[in-house]
Amino acid sequence: MRAVLKMFLLMFLAANLFCERIYFGPGQPLATFEEAFALADTGDYLIEARCDTIRFDSGWKWLSFPSLDVVLEDADLAENILEDILDPNILEEVLAQDYTIYYDFNNWQNIDEQFLRSDGFKFHMNAAATLEVSGFKLADNTTVSLYGNGLENWLGYWLDDTQHVSDAFSGYWNGDNIYYIQHQFWTAAYRNGEWVYKMVGEREPTISYGEMVIIKCQNTINSFQWDNSTPPEERTVYSEPQYYSYDEQASYTAVFVELDENDLPVEIGAFVDDVCIGASVVNDDLCQINAYTDSAPAGDIELELYYGSRSEMQKQRISNYNCSTLHSQQVQQQIHTGYRTDAWFVSLREGSSNLLPALNEVTLTNYPNPFNPSTTISYNLPYQDKVTIGIYNIKGQLVKQLLDGSQPEGSYQVVWDGKDAHGRIVASGIYYSRIQACGKTLNKKMLMLK
Repeated sequence: MRAVLKMFLLMFLAANLFCERIYFGPGQPLATFEEAFALADTGDYLIEARCDTIRFDSGWKWLSFPSLDVVLEDADLAENILEDILDPNILEEVLAQDYTIYYDFNNWQNIDEQFLRSDGFKFHMNAAATLEVSGFKLADNTTVSLYGNGLENWLGYWLDDTQHVSDAFSGYWNGDNIYYIQHQFWTAAYRNGEWVYKMVGEREPTISYGEMVIIKCQNTINSFQWDNSTPPEERTVYSEPQYYSYDEQASYTAVFVELDENDLPVEIGAFVDDVCIGASVVNDDLCQINAYTDSAPAGDIELELYYGSRSEMQKQRISNYNCSTLHSQQVQQQIHTGYRTDAWFVSLREGSSNLLPALNEVTLTNYPNPFNPSTTISYNLPYQDKVTIGIYNIKGQLVKQLLDGSQPEGSYQVVWDGKDAHGRIVASGIYYSRIQACGKTLNKKMLMLK
């Protein structure tokens, strides 16, 4: 064994002529090659390397490679790491944050990319497979930079211990900077002063060695580090829906649904034009549907509650419900697949909601914006009152009156078709929607494009 170790050290030295130091022994500091040879003679230490076995089922798997061979030249290139599964019958594609590995014209594209041990990846498999990856584990105290301004950061998890998400991010859990964390099976979103995520009983989401998450921050973090100060946890496992079926895709939009705790269904599904785009097993009065909207037809999302044998009414389809997005307090009455947002929050409760804001003020939004040829104007009323909604040009002239009448408290929508009061299509440019109600006047800038 000592001779083998010395031979490995010689190979390491030959491959790293300009490297003077080497990580040596579990928990040991960096040692010079002279020290390494001396320790090899004693037989007390071995260079810390490992072999990770990654098991794939057909479909999608989000993962990272915390241990890679960073010694031998080009050993950490995609073509060498993935050699055993570079078969289009096995592997469909690999998504990295900045590139995609795929098979085209009888060749694999972008397999000369270097894999980094801190990066996250999404694998799309055509068949089940096993991949063995040998190398040196990234040090626990490694720091990385994270982009701000709401940009995505695909980050791997390289600690050996499984942790609750609140522990792994404990240094950033106040929500002042990191506000969105997405795992393949769960999402945590910071909203209205608290984190929202689904539980399994008393267990919160966890992150384990070799997994990855997508992180969004308000501002750049120059030295993010996984927190390793808490005891390890058991991995939280989420049951898969049995009644509903759907096609998983590379990405999803989290839809958090608040339910009546006295009337919980077995499962809940999301539908567009009677096609299921995601579903969830219900364990609590807050569940999360991973809605795969990228390839779904444009349309409104209906929610279906499946009660099984718990109720005489086995299923209930709901088309209108109160909902809002992660970045808006505007309460709407339906989710549209064309509206891009990090997460949706839905309440199906009869009474007060913990997810949605109370209707205590007048609000005004529109979507899409810019638009062509029409846009939907959404607004809230805190109490019954006379409401006028009109469209105005940049000169302040009324283009078209959309509404003039009394309405009770609630959330509403009205569509402007891009035409003036005489039915003529207006010119491209800036317009304003204006609401007057409950003693308030609000204006919303809109851009008409052709």
